[in-house]
Amino acid sequence: MKTTVSVALMQEEFCFPTNHPDGRCGRTFMRALSLALFLMLIPAMAVFAEDVAEGLTQEAVGEASDEETNRQFGLWPFLSVVETPTSHEFSLRPFYTSREWANGSEKKVQALWPIYLYKRSEEDVTIRILPLYTFSRDVYRYEDSYEYESEYMLFPLLFGGDSSDEGGYFAFFPFGGTLKNFLGRDEVNFFLFPLYLDYSKDELYQRNYLWPVLSFSSGGDYNGFRLWPLFGHFEKRGEYRREFVLWPFYHRQRFDLNNDTPGERMLVLPFYAREDSQRRSYRAFLWPFFTYENNYAKNFEQRETPWPFVVRTRGEHIHRNQFWPLYGHTQTDDTQKDFVLWPFWHQRVFELEGDAKRHERFLMPFVSSTAEVSESQGVLKSKFKLWPLFRSRKHDDGTTDFRMFSLLWFEDEQGFEFQYSPLWTIYERESRPDGTGHTYALWRLFRHERSPEGAETLVPLLFSHTENTASDSEETAVLGGLFGTSRAGEERTTRLLYFIDIHH
Repeated sequence: MKTTVSVALMQEEFCFPTNHPDGRCGRTFMRALSLALFLMLIPAMAVFAEDVAEGLTQEAVGEASDEETNRQFGLWPFLSVVETPTSHEFSLRPFYTSREWANGSEKKVQALWPIYLYKRSEEDVTIRILPLYTFSRDVYRYEDSYEYESEYMLFPLLFGGDSSDEGGYFAFFPFGGTLKNFLGRDEVNFFLFPLYLDYSKDELYQRNYLWPVLSFSSGGDYNGFRLWPLFGHFEKRGEYRREFVLWPFYHRQRFDLNNDTPGERMLVLPFYAREDSQRRSYRAFLWPFFTYENNYAKNFEQRETPWPFVVRTRGEHIHRNQFWPLYGHTQTDDTQKDFVLWPFWHQRVFELEGDAKRHERFLMPFVSSTAEVSESQGVLKSKFKLWPLFRSRKHDDGTTDFRMFSLLWFEDEQGFEFQYSPLWTIYERESRPDGTGHTYALWRLFRHERSPEGAETLVPLLFSHTENTASDSEETAVLGGLFGTSRAGEERTTRLLYFIDIHH
């Protein structure tokens, strides 16, 4: 019985519409096809919605002057359009967001972030569809010429690119091809990987057969041979030589060969390790647990007995005591680091330019606090988060903001936060040094915006109140004008039932 059920499930999972006369596979196939088409059409549907919303916004607000900022919230937070003199933003959350600069120089589109990203800056373009596809193009313009680089990847099969300096390249993994500027190598060639692979980096050229088993290195001062895991050696004549036997158990390296006193490292894993050089003397037993280091270059001694639980460092520029995970303290000339019950509480203090310091404190995952404080100017900038309740910040220019809720425990302001945080933000406030600011609540059903010229408070269809400082006037309306009051100077008016005005 179990076998029959398992076979039936496998047939349904891998079937095509014609496999079963009762249509079960047809329904399964059509559901999968519909889901795939829906994911593919999200950007197209969002662009259509953006065009419609933009038209509604233009009809609603008319033409704006360069100083105006027009906001059409739509069905916030799901559908929104934000127009400013410098940019246009459209959001169809949680699926799609776009932002384009008014001069057309930059554009950024995110769909189902972080899956889809389109980013353009002048002529540079990046396209990413995780985890399958990436494309990038960088253009470097000069007075009378330009250079370009482009690359693409359809993971894990196709790789390619082109540049004005080196021309094009292409690879079809694992069958064969060429890669350039890949994993720190200038050029990589392979055929039926891992059957054959070679690469070059500066003067070094290495050929690999059944990578990583057999390799030969040559070119310039380089020379090497590897029959992994039995034996291998690699050297740059006059600088260093390293070798292994029965990898990873025995390693030996000589370096600084161009100095009067070359250095030497040796590792017999896991029993013993040592290093002797002009820079330091190092010994380890049952590496990496029991170690001793006398660092001549940085003038300190360190003992780990055993690492990472007990660490003691003493030197001219460093003082460290660590009893992990209970307590740790490190003090250098410009930095202080502490932790208690790692990783739950830790702090760091860095010295910045002038008399400023940066303080970072964390009580994972609930509390995080960072602040840059100057003895002469006070708090320059700060950020405090009580996860998942709220986040407050002070920026370099003196602007402050507050947001509730703050569900992300990590920082990604242009990605996850921009695309998703409006869905759970029920209250937000911002104040700027020039006297402007706003307060939004209940997904912006309540809106209050203020400036030196006045203020406006709005609850759509229920309540509105405006103040104009320049004209010394104000107006209040309830239920769209069913009841309201207004004032212009000393003259006051009360409105009843939309049309009846009483002046007094």
